[in-house]
Amino acid sequence: MIVLTKGETQNVFFTGTENCLLTSPFFLFIFTNRVTGDQVAFVATNASTSKRYDYFSLVVNTHFANKEEGFWTYDIYEQSSSTGTSPIGKNKVETGLMYLHPADTYEPMQYDEQDNTFKTYNG
Repeated sequence: MIVLTKGETQNVFFTGTENCLLTSPFFLFIFTNRVTGDQVAFVATNASTSKRYDYFSLVVNTHFANKEEGFWTYDIYEQSSSTGTSPIGKNKVETGLMYLHPADTYEPMQYDEQDNTFKTYNG
């Protein structure tokens, strides 16, 4: 599962290369919000030197600034071009879930002014 937070730059880890047919592919990411159906698509380049995993650095607000927080699904396709966001005719190498957090985390207010002694009655 990918977890992203608005307002941050984060490394996104995935394992797309293990299912690739191309030697040095670019990766097309298509995110779909599970509630609204809104889609975000972009192409990323693998920055990993390891054969065990792939990753790239993502400025979250570039693609998700005005998008709904919550659960998204994603599909990753390999392609030979660094442009183009259509998945038609491309090899899908990974699918999964992403959770998008808001930029501000909610901190509940704590109220300490109340007397915590209670009287109970039987009957």
